[in-house]
Amino acid sequence: MTPGELSRIEDTLRRAYGDVLESVRRDGSSPELMPGFQPGRPGRRLGRPGRAGSSRRLVPVAAAVAVAVIALVAGLIVPGALRPAAAPAVHLGYADTTRAPQYFNPLRPYARFGWLPPSSIRADGEVISQRMMSLGNPSGASLALFAAGACHLTGHTLNCLPSGNRYPLGRNIAQGDGHPAYWTAPQKVRGPFPGTSPGQLAWQYAVGGWAVLDYAASGHTSAVHDAVKIADHVQFGYRGEPAIRFPVQLTDVPANWQVNCVATSLLGHVMYAASDVVTAGRVTGSICGDNNPLNALHFDAGQGAKNQCGDFSHAEGAHSMPEVINGYQVVLITDEKFWPNNELCADNAAGTFVWIATGAHPTLSPASIFAHHLRLLGSNPAKWTTKPIA
Repeated sequence: MTPGELSRIEDTLRRAYGDVLESVRRDGSSPELMPGFQPGRPGRRLGRPGRAGSSRRLVPVAAAVAVAVIALVAGLIVPGALRPAAAPAVHLGYADTTRAPQYFNPLRPYARFGWLPPSSIRADGEVISQRMMSLGNPSGASLALFAAGACHLTGHTLNCLPSGNRYPLGRNIAQGDGHPAYWTAPQKVRGPFPGTSPGQLAWQYAVGGWAVLDYAASGHTSAVHDAVKIADHVQFGYRGEPAIRFPVQLTDVPANWQVNCVATSLLGHVMYAASDVVTAGRVTGSICGDNNPLNALHFDAGQGAKNQCGDFSHAEGAHSMPEVINGYQVVLITDEKFWPNNELCADNAAGTFVWIATGAHPTLSPASIFAHHLRLLGSNPAKWTTKPIA
């Protein structure tokens, strides 16, 4: 076939199926940076999944064949990626047999990635609050998991608390008697940061509980096939995974104090609490990274090192004062206008870095917590505790 004949075939098929071609082009893969996921400093939003774009319609088989011919001629995709997007059999979660937890335990992960693309490396952070947890992975997979009743369907939109995220649901790609699994293909993003948004897969992993997976494929991999495979191998439940370790431990505090949420990081093979929030009783309307409730205690902790407190003590409008408490150099920081209103930071107290923050009217001040209610556990993760409140 001559180049001229190929060009005429391509032009004819483009006129007939141009809109479908654009849909498949959107379903194709583009390298994409996943939304940021970084536990730590005040003001950062931790682990919030991004929103996908509008949903796609199903592609008829005949049109898919035509698009495949166009793609081969135009060099858009390779033969191994010609299966229509509705091909994978979707049987996700245990929606018939298991009820989602009413609340997550912030001290232990409820879900883990199983299969990930071969190029993936292990994730180094997750966020667990009472009603929501999120897992991030450098492969481009980001999973948000919601407790029973945290999400509600309104038309074709999934509304989830406490994150406040609204997920426009794509087409249902479940087959046979499978429970609905909604796929929204990657979308072109315009604006100051152009690129391609991740594809998004939403499904009920158990009775009353929803999961939302953002996935940005790479190379010629089909985003929907990889997303389904990733979702199908997510491991749910408390199945003997090691509990999260804490570099500091609270002592002699009110009996109703509890860890309300945790943002983890990985140090060697140890998953530890890089950030956590302690509240008086269970608080379901907040997640790690926001400032609610205002007077709860917010902690960052880890291995001690020099100059870790600089970002805090030099914040605009803050007043900092060096102090010695229990023989350790600390910085006390106050801010009358913005949260946090009271902070304490220690670069290296007995091998431990610690930052404590709260609002204007705490039950105990950060200085009082550090002086009388905090056990510093040093720089060796093997000696950190799984019981953050003694």
